[in-house]
Amino acid sequence: MFAGYPSVDIADLLDTYDYVVVGGGTAGCVLANRLSRDVGASVLLLERGGIQDSWISRVPLFSSHFASDGSRSWVTKSIAQGHADNREMEIIGGNCLGGSSRINAMLYTRGLPAEFNAWTKSGSWDYRSMEPHFVKSESNLDRKLDSEKHSGTTGGEWVHRSHNHLHWVHSEHIIKATSSMGIPYVEDPNSPFQPAHGCAKLHYSIDRRGQRCSTFAAFLPRQLALSRTHRLHICTNTLVCRIELSGGSEAGAVKSEGVWVKSRNDSTPPILIRARREVIMCAGPIGTPHLLLLSGIGPRDHLKDHGIAVKKDLPGVGSHLQDHLTVPVQFCVPVSDSLAKIQLRPWIILKELFLYLFFGLGLLLSPVLELSVFIQSRLLDKEFNVSSYSEHDMDSSNPENRPDIEIMPVRSGDITYAHTDTVQIAWGEVNKHRQGGLCFFTVMLRPTSMGTIRLNSNDPALPPAIDPNYLSTSHDISAHRKAVRFALRLKDRMVAQGYPVVTYSAPDFDSDQEIDAYVRSKCQSTYHYSSTCRMGPEHAGVVDEDLKVHGVEGLRIADSSVFPEILSTHIAAATVAVAEKCSALLQGPAAPEPSIV
Repeated sequence: MFAGYPSVDIADLLDTYDYVVVGGGTAGCVLANRLSRDVGASVLLLERGGIQDSWISRVPLFSSHFASDGSRSWVTKSIAQGHADNREMEIIGGNCLGGSSRINAMLYTRGLPAEFNAWTKSGSWDYRSMEPHFVKSESNLDRKLDSEKHSGTTGGEWVHRSHNHLHWVHSEHIIKATSSMGIPYVEDPNSPFQPAHGCAKLHYSIDRRGQRCSTFAAFLPRQLALSRTHRLHICTNTLVCRIELSGGSEAGAVKSEGVWVKSRNDSTPPILIRARREVIMCAGPIGTPHLLLLSGIGPRDHLKDHGIAVKKDLPGVGSHLQDHLTVPVQFCVPVSDSLAKIQLRPWIILKELFLYLFFGLGLLLSPVLELSVFIQSRLLDKEFNVSSYSEHDMDSSNPENRPDIEIMPVRSGDITYAHTDTVQIAWGEVNKHRQGGLCFFTVMLRPTSMGTIRLNSNDPALPPAIDPNYLSTSHDISAHRKAVRFALRLKDRMVAQGYPVVTYSAPDFDSDQEIDAYVRSKCQSTYHYSSTCRMGPEHAGVVDEDLKVHGVEGLRIADSSVFPEILSTHIAAATVAVAEKCSALLQGPAAPEPSIV
């Protein structure tokens, strides 16, 4: 028990549950909520991390991984990336109930209908079949939005909203600059009628009280968990060691019987918890394939190399890892137009705290990223403008029109600059100058590089070998080159409009060689891992269109690892929709079907 939250110790667990959900992250909280609605079903939710429900963890500005003490995060390193200067990249995920929805940027972006229409080659999923599951979970506070495509304030549990006004002067200049470059402004990036590219006003999973609305807060709040203690057990700080599989050989029928679990906090031996109906994996695109491999489901040769009995030879497990790689291009802007004003003028935080606590307003709502620019790079001309496009190019349902570049303008804190000619000309300073930071994170949305999750050892407490294989194709380095050049042109357009922004860290626009070197030395993850247990036929995938693991009875997967390919957007909303889809598949026609309201 933690602060009154009804968690259950391992010693008090039942021997058998109807459903065992492995992973209490973004998707797992949704599944636990939906499956435990059935008064006749018993559900166990197993989470590696803790509950971690402090006040500071709910304040938007202070609750992300990068603004917190890291206690809600799981952090490890990738293997050295040979195409990125041999650097070991930081790998980050959530390590508490709610998972990455507790530490991310709170962005609610579904993605274009085209994203899901492209999935039809892997099964029967498309946007038409996915839209009801988006609508079911959401409660949209922007009443002026299309009510047929969003749930209103009486909709689902997961609240999202946009901000009523722009907090930063440079955001207004970005909208004007992108418009002058042929890129339209998009008020509702989650509408299926949006154009296929644009400068989008972002929506955040922030509730009516101005608090982070993680899937933990939305789907497993304390009162709901208390009301279902007789049929929903939530067990935290628990290590799932492997899935118990019956079946005599790798060629025979295999069935999931349950999971072996132990406490992370002591050395007691693992115990077997059985599942009458199914085990559902929601451990994420790293944890899910890792556990399947430990259990004997995966590439035969790799399992044998680690002395693991092969239960099901499934080469797709841990393969096809994709992520959005970003390259930061850093600028300096006036202190008053960045988060530096909080660092350098401490009294401002008192004002912001007052606005937040009493009125639910101000910078603590974390508008660190209030716009994002989505681009189809094939439409860019030599000057990096979208000079012409057809009605076909703007069709957001056509998979050909998915954006491949995103520019995320992120406000950063204080930057102390050594005296340079550029800064001297811009501000006439001498020796040193302190300025605010504005970073254009240039993101490649449609990578062709694919990596792997593989075992380092047979110890489930140790992280697997994570190889994103970044920048391993010429397509990807070329796409980053275009993204960096677009960011520099966007900055030039803002300067032409009279906004005082100066380049701090960026390569020479005209040098392919310098840009490529910059990309390899500066690139980093956006932590949008996906597709390591992707949906598709057995020779190429891990799950079928019902999310069942090929050749293994009683085992499904419902997290971003099942994406056939990475989405051209931020992935939390789609992960929740996958969990909603899974609950509908599990509960069958007798369960209320989601419908558009």
